[in-house]
Amino acid sequence: MIKYWYKIFTIFSVLFLTTGQVYSQHPFSPSSILEVEKLSPDDVKSSGELLISQSLGFTKIVGGTTDNLDVLVIAVHGYKSEGYEWVGPITKLAGRYANTYFYRYEWEICPQEAGDELARQIGPLVKSIPGIKRVVLFGHSYGGIVVTYFASELQIPLSVEIHTIAAPLAGYPRIFEQCGIEKSKDKNIIFPFWGSSVHHYQWRTVHKQDNAFNKMPDDPQVVFLQGSQAKRLPETMDGRRLGHNWSITWVIDEYLGIRHSQ
Repeated sequence: MIKYWYKIFTIFSVLFLTTGQVYSQHPFSPSSILEVEKLSPDDVKSSGELLISQSLGFTKIVGGTTDNLDVLVIAVHGYKSEGYEWVGPITKLAGRYANTYFYRYEWEICPQEAGDELARQIGPLVKSIPGIKRVVLFGHSYGGIVVTYFASELQIPLSVEIHTIAAPLAGYPRIFEQCGIEKSKDKNIIFPFWGSSVHHYQWRTVHKQDNAFNKMPDDPQVVFLQGSQAKRLPETMDGRRLGHNWSITWVIDEYLGIRHSQ
């Protein structure tokens, strides 16, 4: 009997050690790596196509900097994004933060599912980068709904900033019809509560200036979320209309301390 259990113990020990060796040889890595030199502001359409054609999951955007190694920055696109709206902003982020990532997800799935998947994937990413103390996410449009659902599913012991940009957080008919999302008495999305380590910020475009929302009678960006701070963007930036996609540039520049005229 003793020999039998010794044999079983030996088998499990070998399996455990082998598994550990395999895991150590295959640490978590992003789906792809993209250097900012390939994202040209002079050919923003082609650069956007390249960005949005990256594999699902995390793409590391390499900007050549070694600054701010303790911050993980993640950009999350919107519904049917063509990528071009992120070219300038993510290039600037990668120039300031060494750990900058673009997150691609399947936009045909419901936002709560996409948020759950993002929460599942971010844990291994954080563990793979030594010294991370803070996580910052920017979610544009539909991506703002995704990162807000993500907030309640977060399982990492770090301070997290979530910034939604031009995001219809109140909801709209299509996602209510297709996704079975719970509504409040005001017919807005009910988001699950998030923990005290999450800091949530809303950056709202001017309703009439945003071509994604200006045909809607009510502004779908306007919703009260407990523990969230909201700020309205100006109508113009550098003399041009500040609309749905360009709002990303304004928010990222504001975050980085780059000022614009109105």
